[in-house]
Amino acid sequence: MEYLAFLLLTLYPLTLNFVFGYFSMIFAFALSFFEWDILTPMRFVGVFNYYKLAQEVYKGINLLLTNTNLLYLQAPFTNGLKNILLYTLLVVPTQTVLALVLAVLANQKLRGSHFYRVAYFLPATTCPVIVSLIFIWLFMRDGFINYFVSALTGGYRPDWLNDPAYLLPAIAIVAIWGTSAHFSVTFLAGLQALPKEVYEAARIDGANWFNRFIHITIPLLKPLVTYVVVLGTIGALQMFDLAWVMAGQSGGAGGAGYTVALDIYNTAFIQLRYGYAAAKAVILFLIVFTLNYFVQEKLKYYRVS
Repeated sequence: MEYLAFLLLTLYPLTLNFVFGYFSMIFAFALSFFEWDILTPMRFVGVFNYYKLAQEVYKGINLLLTNTNLLYLQAPFTNGLKNILLYTLLVVPTQTVLALVLAVLANQKLRGSHFYRVAYFLPATTCPVIVSLIFIWLFMRDGFINYFVSALTGGYRPDWLNDPAYLLPAIAIVAIWGTSAHFSVTFLAGLQALPKEVYEAARIDGANWFNRFIHITIPLLKPLVTYVVVLGTIGALQMFDLAWVMAGQSGGAGGAGYTVALDIYNTAFIQLRYGYAAAKAVILFLIVFTLNYFVQEKLKYYRVS
């Protein structure tokens, strides 16, 4: 009876994981070698989709060096890759540091700390689409954010959602606001599990709070830092929802908010080129896997002296 209960409890999630996880990956990889528009039968084309994608990337690199204004129109995948790498560089370090700072503050024995923990975690419980819609209103030319920017800069009001120079940072700000709270809970759990004896010994030896944080807290939290950076990188490279709501299907002004995930969506469901979209998805998977392997290896050998 216990064995049957075990099978019932594990078979359902394992089946879902296989169907929506492994099977989807295998099917996407196989589909990348075909040309298919749903309306006609699949046609095997070998590595032609990857060849076309390599041509697009090569053309995009040349446009990056010569005329970036044509990048979005003539090499959308390269444009999305450029944007998503910049977005990752903006979001992942900032959200990791901010999450750690929030966790350290929440770990202090201060009056109202329980309310503070609940308050800063609220963004993590909100739907990203709803958050994006709220921030669209806040980022308007005469919105709440520009009210403070104008006061600090003597009247300057950036057009966050229509200026290519500000659109990607605006999306990054929304992402940081929403994800930092989630990761701060991870860091808070790690902080509360650290041995108090180590801190007491360091305090007796005369180490101030900054030295204790640098030489004790960060090294002991290194596995959690790796975990947060890896998850943050995966989420950033695959970002779709925020770009879709804040920049639109076309990626906004000049394609500044265009991402690889948006390009895959447009290729598959707008252009009906499912094989080519699958090839792009495979390349995105390889990029995510490679970058995360690199990050883990770098953090693995990181030492704080």
